[in-house]
Amino acid sequence: MNDFPYPEIQSFERLQVSDGLMINSERWRLAHEYHQQRQNVQFQSLFLPGIICGLGVAPIEAPADLPAKFRDGRWVQIQPGIAIDLYGNFIVVPTPLDFRISTAAYDRQIELVYLVLSYVDPAKLKRAASNEVLVETFRVNEKTDPPVDTDIEICRIAIAEGGLEIQKPADLFVPTLSELDMRYRLKAKLRPENTIRIAYFRDHPNSDRPNSDRQNLEIAIHQNFKFLGQAISSLAPSLSLADKIGNLDLQAELTPSQLLPYQLIYLNNAQAATLNEATQLALREYVDHGGLILIETDIHNTKLENLLAVKYELQSANAKLKKNSASQFNDQFNGSGADYSSMQAEIQSEIEAISIEVQSQADEFLATFKSNLPMEAPMRNFAELERNHPLRSQPFLFANLPMIIEQPIQVLTNGGIITIFGFLSELWGGLADIQELSREQIRTFQELGINILNYAAQRHAIASSMQINPKYASNATATSDQRRITNMTAS
Repeated sequence: MNDFPYPEIQSFERLQVSDGLMINSERWRLAHEYHQQRQNVQFQSLFLPGIICGLGVAPIEAPADLPAKFRDGRWVQIQPGIAIDLYGNFIVVPTPLDFRISTAAYDRQIELVYLVLSYVDPAKLKRAASNEVLVETFRVNEKTDPPVDTDIEICRIAIAEGGLEIQKPADLFVPTLSELDMRYRLKAKLRPENTIRIAYFRDHPNSDRPNSDRQNLEIAIHQNFKFLGQAISSLAPSLSLADKIGNLDLQAELTPSQLLPYQLIYLNNAQAATLNEATQLALREYVDHGGLILIETDIHNTKLENLLAVKYELQSANAKLKKNSASQFNDQFNGSGADYSSMQAEIQSEIEAISIEVQSQADEFLATFKSNLPMEAPMRNFAELERNHPLRSQPFLFANLPMIIEQPIQVLTNGGIITIFGFLSELWGGLADIQELSREQIRTFQELGINILNYAAQRHAIASSMQINPKYASNATATSDQRRITNMTAS
C-alpha cells in the first residue's frame, strides 16, 4: 500500500461574523475556504484516495475527423466516473473522454506509461470575469514517472519501440506489451491505523557474496514481505505494509536520520556481524526512538536445528500422550494412568534438558553479533513472554510458537530486537524448500509475521509519542499563546 501522508498540522481560521458585517468577495471566499479546508483535512485524516466508481479505460478507433497522422492505434476512451484525491477533492468525469497516448519508446527500451487524473482548482484557471458559476474540473496526464500522491492512476501501458496498437489484455492479470494494465488502480477506502515502513540491509556489490546470490536474496526479501502484505489486507485490515521497501547499504556509515523513517529494519545474522561502528551507533539510537530490528539467523545443517526438531517432536509426543491419558482415564481406572504419568515425566525431563542445550547453542549464535547491536538486555524466549504480550496476543493469540519439524524456528526478543533462528519469512509465501506447506500452516506463520509487524507499529507509535518533534524544535522560542498551558497558580 502507498504510504500517503497525513495533513499538515495547522490551525483553522474562519470568518468572525457580527451584526453589520459587510460581505465582499474576499470575505465570501474566506468563509467558503474554511469549509473546504475542513472537508479536505477530514478526508485526508480518515481516508485514502482512489477511484469511487467508473473511470474505466477502453481502446477505441481513432476519430475519423482527425488528420491521418493522428489516426493510429494509440487511442483510448476514459469512461465517466468519480474519484477523490489525497486532499479530499472530488474528480468527476461526467462524459466519455477520448485520449491519445503520445509517448514513444526508443532504443529498443520498454517504456511504462501511466495514465492519471488530477484535480484542477477552477479558481486558478484563466476565465472570463462574467462567469458566475465555476465548474470544478480535472486534468488527464500521461507520464513515464510513477504517479505522485495527488494523481489518481486509471491505467498503465508498457510500450516498445515502433508502432503502438493498444489492446485489451488476453490475460487480465498478466498484461503484456501494448495491453491495458488495470491492476494498480487504487480504490478509495478507510485509512488503516498504522502503515508500516520497513527496510533491509543489502550487501555491497563489492562484497564476497556473488552477485547472483545477492540479487536472489534481495528478490526473496521483497517477495516474502509482499506475501505478508497481501495477507494483512484480509487478516488485519487495521494495519498495512508500505509498498516501497527501503534498502540500506551495509558498507555505508549510516546515520539515525536514515533509519528513523522505518518502523522495522530487517537483516540476517551474517550482516549483523559485519556492521561498521557508525551504523552500530545509529542502530542504537534507532532502537531508543522506538525502532525494531528483526534478525533472521541461518541455522540450516547446524546442531541447533537438530535440537529444535527433536524438541518439537518431544513436545508433540507429550501432547498426544496427555490426550491419550485423558481418554484412558475416562474409560477405566487401572494402573495405566501411572504408566502415562511416568512417561510424561520422562518426556518432560528430556524436553527441559534439550531446552538448556538449545539456549546454549542460541547464545553461541548471538555471541557472533551481540556486541554490534543494543543487546545488553537479556533475550527472552517466545514461550517466556507474558500471554498478553503483543507478540503473542495481538492481533492473533499464540499459546506456543508454531513450528514444522522440517524447518524449525526459535524466536527471542529483548524489546527492541527480535532474533529468529531459522527463516520465518520464507514460510509467509509457502516457499519452504523442504516440504510443501498446507494452507493452514502458511496462514499460521503469516499470523505470526503480522504479530511482529503489529508489535513494531505499536512500539514505534508509543515511543514517538514521547519524543520532541525536530520539525518544530527550531520554533520553540517563537512567541505563542498556546505554547504554555500549564496551570501555574500558586498553591
